Amino acid sequence: MSVSTLAKPTCNRSQAGARTLPVAGIIPFSATDWPGNITITIFTQGCPLRCVYCHNPSLQAFGAGSHDFAEALALAVDRRSLIDGVVISGGEPTAVPGLADAIAAVHETAGLPVGLHTCGYSPARIGRLLERPESTPDWVGLDIKALPRHMPEVTGCAATVSGRVWDSLHLLVDAGVDLQLRTTLWRDSVISQHLPELQHLVSEQGFDLVIQQARAADGSPFQLV
Repeated sequence: MSVSTLAKPTCNRSQAGARTLPVAGIIPFSATDWPGNITITIFTQGCPLRCVYCHNPSLQAFGAGSHDFAEALALAVDRRSLIDGVVISGGEPTAVPGLADAIAAVHETAGLPVGLHTCGYSPARIGRLLERPESTPDWVGLDIKALPRHMPEVTGCAATVSGRVWDSLHLLVDAGVDLQLRTTLWRDSVISQHLPELQHLVSEQGFDLVIQQARAADGSPFQLV
């Protein structure tokens, strides 16, 4: 979706729905959340996973958030000549209310493309985003947490969640959404031990796997205690 094709708002139904998005934090300028782009990055509150390397544990519990989405939207409008887009990260954005309307509000009101960070745990919710052009993200950073058989160990989720990431991937590919697939490594992890197998699985889907280094909350290399 190009910015030039985005409809200009008349009535702001999307803004009203987006107010339910639980915003936990806003980065006014980021050069790291969407490759090749300067963004405003919004962090949502709440995540159903409990990844052992999570460096944002304060975003795991579901709650109302500490910011109003309107604050982030106003910032996007004010700085749209200075940034390339808006990224919605988490937490897990697809696990909270208001995401579709928030994406639509950025498209309609700020006229900016939207990137989304997700673990893809809910293809049903991904599918609902893709039902409307205005709520379809322009780019998705999809976290491939681990091989399917290692997902419970890495994320603390039920084994039944393991295949859903790939279902989400197929939905996004079919919709033509620009994608980056990435995984997070730390020393002696089950992911690093089986990295070639994970890379091969991703390559079979037509993608290269981007490697990220796990970091603790203070920015130091992650160590599993």
